[in-house]
Amino acid sequence: MKLWERLSESEFGLVFNNAKKYHGKYVVLLVSQEVKGKVGFVASKKVGKAYQRNRARRLMREAFLSCEPYLPSEKSYVLIARQDIKGKKMWEVLEEYRKLLKREGINIE
Repeated sequence: MKLWERLSESEFGLVFNNAKKYHGKYVVLLVSQEVKGKVGFVASKKVGKAYQRNRARRLMREAFLSCEPYLPSEKSYVLIARQDIKGKKMWEVLEEYRKLLKREGINIE
């Protein structure tokens, strides 16, 4: 089992500037090779009130952890919640996350 560390503030800047971006309906996935083996979850105030942002981050974290054994550790990942994530179930976010990873070239069954 891999242990993924959280991105620091300075590392977020590196990832945002040097990442491939994959846009989905509920989540935007950023994949970067600048920082290795780290992950970040972002939900801005555009998503909603605090409880909605917390739920969005929780959904993204669970989707990430369910796919975590298949992810290469030489990359870093940032998941950004979009407004449409409000009211969605875990399986919907997980399906979209898998589609975004497939576009990156990581196939998860």
